[in-house]
Amino acid sequence: MGRQSDADPGVAFAALGNELRLTILRRLAAAAEAERDGLSFTELYDELAIDSTSQLSYHLNQLDGRFVRKSDDTYALTQAGDRVVRAVRSGTYEQEPTFEPITVEGACPRCACTTLSVSYRERLLTVACADCDAIVVTYDLPPPATEDRTSEEVLAACDRRARNDLAVALEGTCPTCGGLMAVSVERTDEPAGYSCRADCSQCGICLFAPVEARLLYHPGVVSFFWSHDVDVTSLPFWRLLPLVETWEVEPDGSEPLPLTVTVVHEGERLVASVDTDLSVTLLKDL
Repeated sequence: MGRQSDADPGVAFAALGNELRLTILRRLAAAAEAERDGLSFTELYDELAIDSTSQLSYHLNQLDGRFVRKSDDTYALTQAGDRVVRAVRSGTYEQEPTFEPITVEGACPRCACTTLSVSYRERLLTVACADCDAIVVTYDLPPPATEDRTSEEVLAACDRRARNDLAVALEGTCPTCGGLMAVSVERTDEPAGYSCRADCSQCGICLFAPVEARLLYHPGVVSFFWSHDVDVTSLPFWRLLPLVETWEVEPDGSEPLPLTVTVVHEGERLVASVDTDLSVTLLKDL
């Protein structure tokens, strides 16, 4: 199915610019959580502090079709309406996350420092070198992620979510909106060498990581490291560099894809090919 081109985002957002309409969405969400199919016009009217039925009809008309759907005399949330309620509840639109800076072990891509500082700056959770301030990895930090968690737990949660998002994106699906992701590889400055990225054709989000990270989702590579008592499925991104720094990444003729990647660990080698669609194929053990 194609993208809807007649939808006006300005009209949609304007429909949410009223506290009563948000209250309506909250009431319908509560009904859904109580396993009800929805609320009738009369039930909504009885629950709301509203002056007249015509006023309720006006506000429902502003929500109908975008955030609320009507079936006979019953109103229920659409998927968009459900997402709005969840975003409002989470504090995404009115709260700023708080994070107490910490340090973790890792490797700087520029210097020999093995201590990394973690702090919230420029609206991102940033892991950077404690000496030269070179950025190792950044994470989106939504306000709910910091609730009832230590700084260490916040960092771990953000990393797990980023790993999951990247896995979905590199398979061609946007983890944010479900749209189609275009995947590609581009040459970068050392030490990364090559970077894989995924761009959503719908919402425009871009996710990227060293191309070596792509292999860490392949069961053959996971098994290879598991045989060496290394669980790469739980390896945080800020500890990726020491693991992959001995790997060999070479283009097969034309750049940047396909690539031949030789995974090296404790003297053993595993050779894989990364194709133009970022699919990974194991070639042989050496």
